[in-house]
Amino acid sequence: MYVFGGTVSGARTAMQESLDGFIDGCVAEFERTRAEELSKSEKASWRNSWPELLGALTRAGLGDLRLFLEYELPGTGQRVDALLLGAREDGGLAAIVVELKQWDSCEWADALLVAVKGREYTHPCRQAAGYVAYFADWLDHRALRLQFRAVALLHNAPPATVEQFRDAVRTSEGSRDVALLGRADIEETAGPATLAKALLSNDLAAPSDEAVARFLAAPHAPSGRVFDRLAAVLAGQPSFTLVGAQQDAQLHVLGRIGKAVRDRRKASHLVVVRGGPGTGKTVIAARLLADIPRMFRGVEARYLTPSGTLRWQLERAAADPAAKGLFGNLQTYLGKQRPTVREVLLVDEAQRMKRGNRCVEGLLDRTSVVVLFLDERQIVNPGEGFTVEELKQQAHHLGARFTSFDLTSQFRCGGSQPYLRWLEGLLFDQTHPQWHGTDYDLGIAADPGELARWADEHVRGGHSVRITAGFCWPWTKKPRGRSLIPDVSISWTDPAGARRSWVRPWNAFDTHRDGAMVLAPRKEYWATDAGGENQVGCIYTCLGLEYDYAGVIMGPDLVRRGDSWVARPEYSHDPALKDVSPGEYLRLAANTYWVLASRGARGCRLYSTDNDTQAYLHAVLGR
Repeated sequence: MYVFGGTVSGARTAMQESLDGFIDGCVAEFERTRAEELSKSEKASWRNSWPELLGALTRAGLGDLRLFLEYELPGTGQRVDALLLGAREDGGLAAIVVELKQWDSCEWADALLVAVKGREYTHPCRQAAGYVAYFADWLDHRALRLQFRAVALLHNAPPATVEQFRDAVRTSEGSRDVALLGRADIEETAGPATLAKALLSNDLAAPSDEAVARFLAAPHAPSGRVFDRLAAVLAGQPSFTLVGAQQDAQLHVLGRIGKAVRDRRKASHLVVVRGGPGTGKTVIAARLLADIPRMFRGVEARYLTPSGTLRWQLERAAADPAAKGLFGNLQTYLGKQRPTVREVLLVDEAQRMKRGNRCVEGLLDRTSVVVLFLDERQIVNPGEGFTVEELKQQAHHLGARFTSFDLTSQFRCGGSQPYLRWLEGLLFDQTHPQWHGTDYDLGIAADPGELARWADEHVRGGHSVRITAGFCWPWTKKPRGRSLIPDVSISWTDPAGARRSWVRPWNAFDTHRDGAMVLAPRKEYWATDAGGENQVGCIYTCLGLEYDYAGVIMGPDLVRRGDSWVARPEYSHDPALKDVSPGEYLRLAANTYWVLASRGARGCRLYSTDNDTQAYLHAVLGR
C-alpha cells in the first residue's frame, strides 16, 4: 500500500498545482487503506519534506522515475517515506529507499541512535539500511532483477550536522552504505548530474510499466535465510533452550501443523498452549517461529502478540533487521489484507486478546493453523482474555479442530514450586499459606526504604533487580524537561514515630539520557536494560519478562480485611480499569499482583502500603 504512486514529474506537477489538494488526497488514501487517522504531526512532515524531495529529484532530471510515497512493507506495519524505481542500464530494476528527516541539528549520534531536541530516534542510515535488508530478504530480487539502494535526506541539516551523522556510521555495516545528504547537497546550484549521482540515480532511466507491475505484484515473504539466521541466534542463547515439557509442547504443535498441512479438507486448527509464569511459552513460540518454515515447505510463521513490550524485546533478541517483519502486533495484523501465502500464526500473551471483537474468528479466517500461548491468571484488564474452555467452544462454533497442551514445569522463581503454591494460596485460595520453603528468597520489607536498600544491595552484587507496584499512583508519561517525575510517593511512620517518605518515578515512556549515558530506558526495555532499577515498573512493562530479584509494592487497591481480600478500585490510576466493579476488580488485582510477584527468578520482597495487609503478610510468612 502507498498514498501516491506515479512518476516523479506527475507528483511534482500535482504539488505545484495545489499542495493542499495533493496532501489532502494522500491523507484520504492513507485513512482509507489503513483504517486509522493520520496524526497532525505526520501530515505536517509530509508538507515540509515532500516538496524538498520532489524539487531535488526534478532538478536532477529524474522526472521519469516511478515514485511511491509512504510505501508500506507488507507484514511489518512499517512505511518507507519514499521509494523510487528506475531501470538500470543492464535492463534490471533499481529500488531506492529514501528516508526523509526535517532535523537541522542533533545533540549526539551513534551508530544506532541519535538525539534530536531531547528525544531519541533510530539513526536515519540504520533505518534506511533496515528497509534495504527487508527487501533483500523478503522479495525474490533475482527473479525481479532488482537492486537495492538507500538515501537518507536531511533536507534542513547544515554540513556540520550531516558530518556528525556520517561519522557515527562510518564503520557500521549496512548503514555506512546509505547515501546521507543534507541541505547543501541538494541546493539549486548543484548541477543535474551531480545531484542525480548524490541521489544514487545517475544510471537510471524510466522503468517500463511491466517492470513496475511485476515489482508491485511480487509476493513479500521471508526467505529461508531469515529463518536460518533466527534459528542460529536462538540456538546460541541459553534463554531460548527448550527443556522437558517445553520440547513436548513444541513437538505437539509441530505435529498439529503437520496434520493441517496434510489435511485435504483444509480444516482450521486452533491449538492452545497453557502455562503459568516461567513455563516457557515465549521460548516455545520463538523456537517455533524459526523451525516451522524450515520443516514445512511452503508454510511460513508469524509471531503476534498484544504486548508491545514483549514484541520489542524479541525483535531485539533476533538481532536481524530482516526478521522484524516476523514479529507483529495482533490488532495491526488483523487490520491488514489477507496473506498471500500459507501461514501459521503464533499468538503469545494471548490472554491479552480483546473480547468481543472476534479476534479468534479473524485469525482462523486468515490461516488454517493458529497457536495461542496463554495464562488465564495473567488476565489483568476487563474485556480481555479467554479461558481454554471458551476457546474450545469458539473453535467448535467455527468448525475448527481444537487441541490444547498444558505446561506444568516452570523455570522462573528458581523453579520453586513451593513459592508459586504459596503465592497462589495467598492471592487466590483464601487460605492462610505458611511459608516453609528454603529454595527461594522470600521476605517482607518493613517499608519502601528497606525494599530499595535490598534492591540496591543485589544490584551491587551484579544481579538484575526491579521494583514494581500496583497502578495506584498517577503516571506522568512525558514530563517537561529531562527529569522524570517521582509519581510513586509513599509515606509511613517508622518504629520511632517519625514520619518518613519515599518517592520514585514510574518507568520512562521514552529513553532518558545524560549525553550518551542512559539514565532511564524506555518502557519496553525497563525490565532488562541498565537504569531500569531506578524506576518503578508496572504490570504492562513486566509481562512476559523476568529478572533475578523482584520487589513488589502492593498498593491500597487490594487490602486484607479479616479472612478476605478487599478490592478498592477507587485507588487505581489505570485508565483501563475505570468504572470496574469491586467484584471484577478483585479478580484483576489478584492477577496483577500474581504477575508482579512471579517475575523474580531468585527471590522476592513484598511490601504493602496498608498496615493491616502488611501485618497479614508477616503472619503468613511466619516471621
